[in-house]
Amino acid sequence: MTSAPGPGRRLTSTEFLLMLMTLIWGINVIVAKAAFAIFTPFEFNALRFAIAGVLVVLIARRYGRVRPARADWPRLALLALLGITIYQVAFIEGLSLTKAGNASLIMGTGTIYTALFSHLRGHERVRGRDAAGILMSTFGLVSVVLGSGAEVGFGVGLKGDLLMLFATICWSVYTVGNKAMVDRYGSIAATAWTVAIGAVPLLLLGVPDLVRHDLTTVPPAGWGALAYSSVGALVIAFFIWYRGVEKIGSTRTAVYSNFQPVIVLLIAWPLLHETPTLWQIAGAGGIFSGIYLTRT
Repeated sequence: MTSAPGPGRRLTSTEFLLMLMTLIWGINVIVAKAAFAIFTPFEFNALRFAIAGVLVVLIARRYGRVRPARADWPRLALLALLGITIYQVAFIEGLSLTKAGNASLIMGTGTIYTALFSHLRGHERVRGRDAAGILMSTFGLVSVVLGSGAEVGFGVGLKGDLLMLFATICWSVYTVGNKAMVDRYGSIAATAWTVAIGAVPLLLLGVPDLVRHDLTTVPPAGWGALAYSSVGALVIAFFIWYRGVEKIGSTRTAVYSNFQPVIVLLIAWPLLHETPTLWQIAGAGGIFSGIYLTRT
């Protein structure tokens, strides 16, 4: 069972990396949105997971140095199917059927599910400070999203909302379920094999779109977006995520994901001249406070 860090402790290298992870994923939202003007969502996912799958296996062979035992392969395959393949399909379909504001709010509830599942599995004890931090971080995310003026309207795109909720729960189960594999084989090996296995069905799903698309017509910007989303959002960020799970536990790692909309907000401010509202500033403060409470 993961214990809480002591009060007054300085930021660790893992926590700095988790901040970097939110930056990578925050930028990836913008990059992926631009890439969908060039690739179809399934085509984009197939290409980026094909690249990421090869890279993570090569990295695992070089640095992980641990090949999972034969008895653990079925569990790894199930986790890969749930947390990589099914999650990605549900996320992409859900995102296309609901509003951006809805998607952000629903994904923001993932911290709550992760904490609950981790507690039920006996991995972590959710203290009062943890519960307060999770709620404060979640409400902060709600404030950032609603303060942005993003379209929100539950009930209109119910199918999309349900798919986003399903995707969020899949990711939480994957995070908590893979904790045992991370403890046994290390974050590099556990991440690499689930990403590599989960990439195979995604590649097959994208084949029809890939066959119809003349990839020689893809501009350099499209390949750049694909490279960033593959290497940055999938390889580097996934390894950081499970380093966090390994070092500070599933719940405290998940809280950092709520910082992602703040990253998008800070990027949009100078580049798109979108000045943050008071609600967004207050929400960012709530997210920071939530992270602080869960780490002390």
